[in-house]
Amino acid sequence: MRTLPLVSLAIVTGAAVGIGGPLLDASASPSASALGAVLVAGWCYAAISFCLGMASTSRLKAATVGTATLLIAVVSYYSLKAAQGDFRTVDLSETSGREFFSWGEFASMTLYWCVVGLILGPLLGVAGWMARQGTIRLPFQLLVPVIALAETMMRLQVEASRASSPAVWAWESVRATSIALIVLLIGVAAWKKHNRRSPA
Repeated sequence: MRTLPLVSLAIVTGAAVGIGGPLLDASASPSASALGAVLVAGWCYAAISFCLGMASTSRLKAATVGTATLLIAVVSYYSLKAAQGDFRTVDLSETSGREFFSWGEFASMTLYWCVVGLILGPLLGVAGWMARQGTIRLPFQLLVPVIALAETMMRLQVEASRASSPAVWAWESVRATSIALIVLLIGVAAWKKHNRRSPA
Protein backbone atom coordinates (compact mmCIF):
# COMPACT_ATOMS: atom_id res chain seq x y z
CA MET A 1 0.00 0.00 0.00
CA ARG A 2 1.28 3.49 -0.85
CA THR A 3 2.45 5.75 1.95
CA LEU A 4 -0.25 8.46 1.78
CA PRO A 5 -3.28 6.12 1.85
CA LEU A 6 -1.59 4.13 4.63
CA VAL A 7 -1.04 7.25 6.75
CA SER A 8 -4.64 8.31 6.14
CA LEU A 9 -5.80 4.85 7.19
CA ALA A 10 -3.67 5.08 10.35
CA ILE A 11 -5.26 8.44 11.25
CA VAL A 12 -8.82 7.27 10.60
CA THR A 13 -8.35 3.92 12.37
CA GLY A 14 -6.64 5.42 15.40
CA ALA A 15 -9.29 8.11 15.79
CA ALA A 16 -12.16 5.64 15.25
CA VAL A 17 -10.89 3.25 17.93
CA GLY A 18 -9.91 6.01 20.35
CA ILE A 19 -13.26 7.80 20.08
CA GLY A 20 -15.52 4.83 19.40
CA GLY A 21 -14.35 2.83 22.43
CA PRO A 22 -15.41 5.15 25.28
CA LEU A 23 -18.40 6.43 23.29
CA LEU A 24 -19.87 2.96 22.81
CA ASP A 25 -18.74 1.74 26.24
CA ALA A 26 -20.96 4.41 27.85
CA SER A 27 -23.96 3.50 25.68
CA ALA A 28 -27.19 2.16 27.18
CA SER A 29 -27.49 -0.32 24.31
CA PRO A 30 -26.11 -3.78 25.29
CA SER A 31 -24.73 -4.46 21.80
CA ALA A 32 -23.03 -1.05 21.61
CA SER A 33 -21.65 -1.48 25.12
CA ALA A 34 -20.24 -4.90 24.20
CA LEU A 35 -18.53 -3.42 21.13
CA GLY A 36 -17.21 -0.59 23.31
CA ALA A 37 -15.69 -3.14 25.72
CA VAL A 38 -13.81 -4.60 22.75
CA LEU A 39 -12.58 -1.25 21.41
CA VAL A 40 -11.22 -0.03 24.76
CA ALA A 41 -9.24 -3.25 25.33
CA GLY A 42 -5.47 -3.15 25.10
CA TRP A 43 -5.36 -6.00 22.60
CA CYS A 44 -7.53 -3.96 20.20
CA TYR A 45 -4.97 -1.14 20.23
CA ALA A 46 -2.24 -3.71 19.59
CA ALA A 47 -4.29 -5.17 16.73
CA ILE A 48 -4.74 -1.92 14.82
CA SER A 49 -1.01 -1.19 14.98
CA PHE A 50 -0.24 -4.78 13.96
CA CYS A 51 -2.70 -4.77 11.03
CA LEU A 52 -1.38 -1.48 9.66
CA GLY A 53 2.09 -2.99 9.85
CA MET A 54 0.82 -5.92 7.79
CA ALA A 55 -0.39 -3.48 5.12
CA SER A 56 3.01 -1.76 4.94
CA THR A 57 5.59 -2.40 2.25
CA SER A 58 8.67 -2.00 4.47
CA ARG A 59 9.75 -2.29 8.09
CA LEU A 60 10.23 1.47 8.34
CA LYS A 61 6.72 2.22 7.11
CA ALA A 62 5.32 -0.47 9.41
CA ALA A 63 7.06 1.05 12.41
CA THR A 64 5.91 4.56 11.47
CA VAL A 65 2.22 3.81 10.92
CA GLY A 66 2.14 1.41 13.85
CA THR A 67 3.33 4.19 16.12
CA ALA A 68 1.20 6.92 14.56
CA THR A 69 -2.05 5.02 14.91
CA LEU A 70 -1.39 4.26 18.59
CA LEU A 71 -0.59 7.90 19.37
CA ILE A 72 -3.73 9.10 17.58
CA ALA A 73 -5.84 6.47 19.37
CA VAL A 74 -4.46 7.45 22.79
CA VAL A 75 -4.98 11.19 22.29
CA SER A 76 -8.48 10.61 20.87
CA TYR A 77 -9.40 8.31 23.75
CA TYR A 78 -8.34 10.64 26.55
CA SER A 79 -9.75 13.70 24.81
CA LEU A 80 -13.18 12.06 24.63
CA LYS A 81 -12.91 10.78 28.21
CA ALA A 82 -12.24 14.36 29.28
CA ALA A 83 -15.27 15.55 27.33
CA GLN A 84 -17.36 12.84 29.03
CA GLY A 85 -16.52 14.28 32.45
CA ASP A 86 -13.49 12.26 33.51
CA PHE A 87 -10.52 13.99 35.16
CA ARG A 88 -12.83 16.20 37.22
CA THR A 89 -11.94 16.58 40.88
CA VAL A 90 -13.24 18.47 43.90
CA ASP A 91 -11.42 21.55 45.16
CA LEU A 92 -10.92 20.64 48.84
CA SER A 93 -9.64 24.12 49.64
CA GLU A 94 -13.17 25.48 49.19
CA THR A 95 -16.15 24.65 51.40
CA SER A 96 -18.43 24.80 48.39
CA GLY A 97 -16.90 21.59 46.99
CA ARG A 98 -16.57 23.11 43.55
CA GLU A 99 -15.37 20.71 40.84
CA PHE A 100 -12.65 21.58 38.38
CA PHE A 101 -10.88 19.86 35.51
CA SER A 102 -7.58 18.26 36.56
CA TRP A 103 -5.23 19.16 33.74
CA GLY A 104 -2.36 17.48 35.55
CA GLU A 105 -4.09 14.10 35.70
CA PHE A 106 -5.25 14.39 32.09
CA ALA A 107 -1.78 15.33 30.84
CA SER A 108 0.03 12.67 32.90
CA MET A 109 -2.27 9.84 31.75
CA THR A 110 -2.13 10.94 28.11
CA LEU A 111 1.64 11.37 28.21
CA TYR A 112 2.19 8.01 29.91
CA TRP A 113 0.23 6.07 27.29
CA CYS A 114 1.78 8.08 24.47
CA VAL A 115 5.21 6.98 25.71
CA VAL A 116 3.94 3.39 25.81
CA GLY A 117 2.72 3.88 22.23
CA LEU A 118 6.12 5.20 21.16
CA ILE A 119 7.73 2.04 22.56
CA LEU A 120 5.21 -0.59 21.46
CA GLY A 121 4.03 1.02 18.22
CA PRO A 122 7.18 0.28 16.20
CA LEU A 123 7.41 -3.25 17.64
CA LEU A 124 3.79 -4.08 16.83
CA GLY A 125 3.98 -2.50 13.39
CA VAL A 126 7.11 -4.45 12.46
CA ALA A 127 5.59 -7.62 13.94
CA GLY A 128 2.66 -7.14 11.57
CA TRP A 129 5.01 -6.72 8.64
CA MET A 130 6.92 -9.86 9.68
CA ALA A 131 3.65 -11.81 9.95
CA ARG A 132 3.08 -11.16 6.25
CA GLN A 133 6.54 -10.69 4.75
CA GLY A 134 8.94 -12.44 7.14
CA THR A 135 10.70 -15.74 6.62
CA ILE A 136 9.29 -17.12 9.89
CA ARG A 137 5.71 -15.89 10.15
CA LEU A 138 3.78 -18.06 12.61
CA PRO A 139 5.13 -16.57 15.89
CA PHE A 140 4.23 -13.09 14.65
CA GLN A 141 0.81 -14.21 13.38
CA LEU A 142 0.03 -15.60 16.83
CA LEU A 143 0.99 -12.38 18.64
CA VAL A 144 -2.36 -10.56 18.66
CA PRO A 145 -4.54 -13.63 19.39
CA VAL A 146 -2.25 -14.55 22.30
CA ILE A 147 -2.38 -10.98 23.67
CA ALA A 148 -6.17 -10.96 23.32
CA LEU A 149 -6.48 -14.35 25.03
CA ALA A 150 -4.22 -13.34 27.93
CA GLU A 151 -5.99 -10.02 28.49
CA THR A 152 -9.53 -11.40 28.31
CA MET A 153 -8.68 -14.29 30.66
CA MET A 154 -7.27 -11.77 33.15
CA ARG A 155 -10.36 -9.56 32.86
CA LEU A 156 -12.71 -12.51 33.30
CA GLN A 157 -10.85 -13.62 36.42
CA VAL A 158 -10.40 -10.19 38.02
CA GLU A 159 -13.11 -7.87 36.70
CA ALA A 160 -16.06 -10.08 35.68
CA SER A 161 -17.79 -9.90 39.08
CA ARG A 162 -18.16 -6.12 38.90
CA ALA A 163 -18.41 -5.66 35.11
CA SER A 164 -21.59 -5.25 33.09
CA SER A 165 -23.14 -8.26 31.34
CA PRO A 166 -22.36 -6.93 27.80
CA ALA A 167 -18.69 -6.49 28.76
CA VAL A 168 -18.46 -10.03 30.15
CA TRP A 169 -20.15 -11.39 27.01
CA ALA A 170 -17.67 -9.47 24.84
CA TRP A 171 -14.69 -10.83 26.80
CA GLU A 172 -15.98 -14.39 26.57
CA SER A 173 -16.53 -13.99 22.82
CA VAL A 174 -13.02 -12.59 22.32
CA ARG A 175 -11.55 -15.43 24.38
CA ALA A 176 -13.33 -18.08 22.29
CA THR A 177 -12.38 -16.35 19.03
CA SER A 178 -8.74 -16.04 20.11
CA ILE A 179 -8.50 -19.73 20.96
CA ALA A 180 -10.10 -20.70 17.64
CA LEU A 181 -7.75 -18.40 15.71
CA ILE A 182 -4.66 -19.74 17.50
CA VAL A 183 -5.68 -23.33 16.71
CA LEU A 184 -6.44 -22.39 13.09
CA LEU A 185 -3.12 -20.60 12.54
CA ILE A 186 -1.12 -23.46 14.04
CA GLY A 187 -3.12 -26.01 12.05
CA VAL A 188 -2.63 -24.16 8.74
CA ALA A 189 1.11 -23.78 9.42
CA ALA A 190 1.44 -27.49 10.22
CA TRP A 191 -0.52 -28.44 7.09
CA LYS A 192 1.68 -26.25 4.88
CA LYS A 193 4.83 -27.69 6.44
CA HIS A 194 3.55 -31.23 5.91
CA ASN A 195 2.74 -30.50 2.23
CA ARG A 196 6.21 -29.07 1.63
CA ARG A 197 7.80 -32.22 3.03
CA SER A 198 5.48 -34.64 1.18
CA PRO A 199 6.80 -36.10 -2.07
CA ALA A 200 5.20 -34.77 -5.26
